[in-house]
Amino acid sequence: MKNTTDEIELNKLWGILDQKFSTDLNIAFSNKDVEGYLNHFVPNKKINIYQYGKDATGKKGKGKTIKIYTGNLFSSLIKGRIPAKLMAKILFKRLTEQNYSHSLIELLGIQKDQEVTNHAFTKIRFKRFNMSGKMYQSAIAIYALTEIKGKWYINEMSIYDDKVITKVDLNKMWHPKK
Repeated sequence: MKNTTDEIELNKLWGILDQKFSTDLNIAFSNKDVEGYLNHFVPNKKINIYQYGKDATGKKGKGKTIKIYTGNLFSSLIKGRIPAKLMAKILFKRLTEQNYSHSLIELLGIQKDQEVTNHAFTKIRFKRFNMSGKMYQSAIAIYALTEIKGKWYINEMSIYDDKVITKVDLNKMWHPKK
């Protein structure tokens, strides 16, 4: 770390983003709360979800790019994007069909964008568990975030199978010393 001011700022951001991902997003996702989940995304924005490896939405097969829009249905159709609300409902339906119980989300690293002050990136690990308590899926995700009026929102996601993540350089991610 270059200086203690940077470290103090990163520690503060870590606290905010750890609460956002490890608690708030984890609860909304585990409860399959569509509105609560979508509240974590930039409103009225085109968002891309990139999947590297297996599909992470509960559908069998290879990962793909999902293009959603967080605004209303009409605007989504005009922009040629899947309405975010529809995407979330489909995702949660597929998880229910998999006997999904809950997730655990852990913040692993953060990185401030050096060029745009209200942008940051996070590295998280998520694990999904079935009703028997057995973990059946684990992956790493990189979220691009935008700060709007003091609140951080997701504006892009990249999800990697554990086998695929080795192709991504994550050395610039920061985390508090333990």
